[in-house]
Amino acid sequence: MLHFDLEPVGFERLQRELGASDRQVRLAFNRALNRTVSRLRMLSSRGLQSELGLRRAAAMRRRLKSIRVRGAGGMTEARLWYGLNNLPVSEFKGRARRTPQGASFQGGPVRGDFPGAFVAKPGGAGRRSIFSRVKAVRLPISEETLAIKDKADTFVEDQVFDQLEDILWREFRRDLEARTVYSVGG
Repeated sequence: MLHFDLEPVGFERLQRELGASDRQVRLAFNRALNRTVSRLRMLSSRGLQSELGLRRAAAMRRRLKSIRVRGAGGMTEARLWYGLNNLPVSEFKGRARRTPQGASFQGGPVRGDFPGAFVAKPGGAGRRSIFSRVKAVRLPISEETLAIKDKADTFVEDQVFDQLEDILWREFRRDLEARTVYSVGG
């Protein structure tokens, strides 16, 4: 988990500059934090879709959770949780092929070989995917998965969280200016 500390000096300077009350600063910060988390979730789901070569962004959106925790003094803390366990082969763009050893998948940035597996359509419909037998008998079968953790971690740290501070300060300043101009929450 990445942790960021913001300097209170910047808040105090902006508060004096705009003539905002403590309550307006607290409300503006909480709203800016919510908007920042929302923006980071959107950047993450879109970016990871293209970075990992996923068919739909919904595959990552289901795995992104934001958690808000009330802190001391009414300030809020936010956490982003990424579910980075393996994804089924059918979630990726690419082609599943039969090989003499089993099956392989080639699609953009992700590839994988699955010895002893076979290619089939899930439930008789949809796109072809790669399955393997759970036991030595015909059924049950399970869909093969590909690891995404390393690529996703690198992308999130390098691309998404680099923008966190800029987004938060921009949202905070905009909201605090509006609260002081229109005397909201004073």
